[in-house]
Amino acid sequence: MLRRLITHRPARRLLAVALLLMLPACGLNAQTFPTQIVSVPTVPTNTLAPLLTMTPRFTATPIPTSTLIPTNTLAPTETPLIPTETLTPTPAPTTAVRGAVNNRNASVRLRAGPGTDYESLRTVPSGALLIVIGISSDQLWYNVVLEDGTEGWMLGELVTVPERTAVPIFATAELTARAALPRSTLTFPTSVPTLRARANTRTDVLAYCDLPGFRSEANKAFGANERISIYWTWFARTAEQIQDHLDAGFYEVQLERKEGETWQLVRKLDDYNNFRTATVRLSATRQEVRWFVPIGTLESGEYRVSYRLTWSRRIEDGDKSFGPGGDEEINTGTCLFRVR
Repeated sequence: MLRRLITHRPARRLLAVALLLMLPACGLNAQTFPTQIVSVPTVPTNTLAPLLTMTPRFTATPIPTSTLIPTNTLAPTETPLIPTETLTPTPAPTTAVRGAVNNRNASVRLRAGPGTDYESLRTVPSGALLIVIGISSDQLWYNVVLEDGTEGWMLGELVTVPERTAVPIFATAELTARAALPRSTLTFPTSVPTLRARANTRTDVLAYCDLPGFRSEANKAFGANERISIYWTWFARTAEQIQDHLDAGFYEVQLERKEGETWQLVRKLDDYNNFRTATVRLSATRQEVRWFVPIGTLESGEYRVSYRLTWSRRIEDGDKSFGPGGDEEINTGTCLFRVR
């Protein structure tokens, strides 16, 4: 029990207080009393009350952060497993332009390529008709096809075309590739490149000069080096009547050369539509269109132009009617001339 008093500090304090209270009664004269041992009850050690843990009334739910809507991702295009074959491009068909060898020389060389270093394939007489496929990128040489199908190159200044700007410009390599194509891929013009209107000159031969009223054009004579053209005209009161004639009229014109007592065919002018001029208004009541077909130089001799005009239907020129059932159903004429 004493051990407990010594070891417990609260019990020692109580014992000290009890002794202090007893001191006044102690002294020399104090009555002595027998000593009593008081048993002090043991004070239990304080036990700390447990800390109360507060239970939260609610659990805060955190506000969710905004999640951005993802942008649509395009599905990748499928890559073919087997690569497609690369085809060799085929040159497109070429629209040709009509032309003719001019009269600067009696004949012109047709060459295998665009330059004087290339082989000469043949000589072509002045006035010969051509199909002009294209012009070289330097615009010096024409790629041409002759009437017999021979293809080659000709110096541009020796070729006359109705409209130079209508000739396509190609690189030499493209024209060479086109030359290797079958001839059927050529597209020949169905509409006529229109020539600029002009008056006739001394070297133009009127196809029906022997008819009365045109005798001033008859019996012409030319030198061997002169370029000759054959021409004719059509008049009407209105442009619409001119167009009716162009749509319905058909010309048969040919050049003949006298051989002894007979006339031998030199050339048919079947390509006359390539050499038609624009319609010209001469006055308030007169419209005119002309054809100038280049012939070039001719050998010495006597020549004759035979001319025949028919229509597929009846037309009017403002003064008369022509064609089936008209005032005139056929127009014919001739023109004689000579080359010295």
